Amino acid sequence: MTNRDLPFFTETLGSEKTITKQDAERAIYIDFEGFEAREPSLIGVSIDSHFEQVILSIALRGAAKAKGLVTRDGKEYLNQLFNLAIKENRKLVAFSSHEKEQCHKWYGLNISEVYVNANLIAKAWYRKTYPAPREKITGLKDYLKLIGVYRGDYLGVRQTTQRIKAVEDMLERKGAYELLTPVNKAKWTKLLEHNKIDVEGMKSLVLKTIDA
Repeated sequence: MTNRDLPFFTETLGSEKTITKQDAERAIYIDFEGFEAREPSLIGVSIDSHFEQVILSIALRGAAKAKGLVTRDGKEYLNQLFNLAIKENRKLVAFSSHEKEQCHKWYGLNISEVYVNANLIAKAWYRKTYPAPREKITGLKDYLKLIGVYRGDYLGVRQTTQRIKAVEDMLERKGAYELLTPVNKAKWTKLLEHNKIDVEGMKSLVLKTIDA
């Protein structure tokens, strides 16, 4: 996550949708990782009991292969997810308006009609459950702690872009993932783990708070 890991966002590209418990159970949960000024580098996706990560940057293809991950064209893959949501009457859920805005910016895709901002759900629950004085909430990590889901400190804070850049740069220099240093391999592993925790944690957060 980047700057979307904040407590409030101005919504664009259409108003956010409400969501029911049934919607939440059937939703497609997504989280991009990458740079603000570039197309997303990867996406984590949870649907039903299945979680997958898809690499969207050709520069990371070698790192993707080393972890058994596929590399896909971003526009094609996000259109596929959007069409699945429409066809099966599912919602696309992310922790802010960031993913919606990125889809529009990079893929010309307006997913507003099926999009749900999990941060707004969590914020409403927090206001109801924790009257003043409250703990300071600065992002998803703080919400997850409240429901007993912890992102290990070893994963760091705001490390996404430097980890991606480090892996991309060394792949370009070395030409193969196997030639990366242990430090850079660890950065790739931590990035993927961080993304998975955020996606599955966000899903747990929505399911716990939607009717609370």
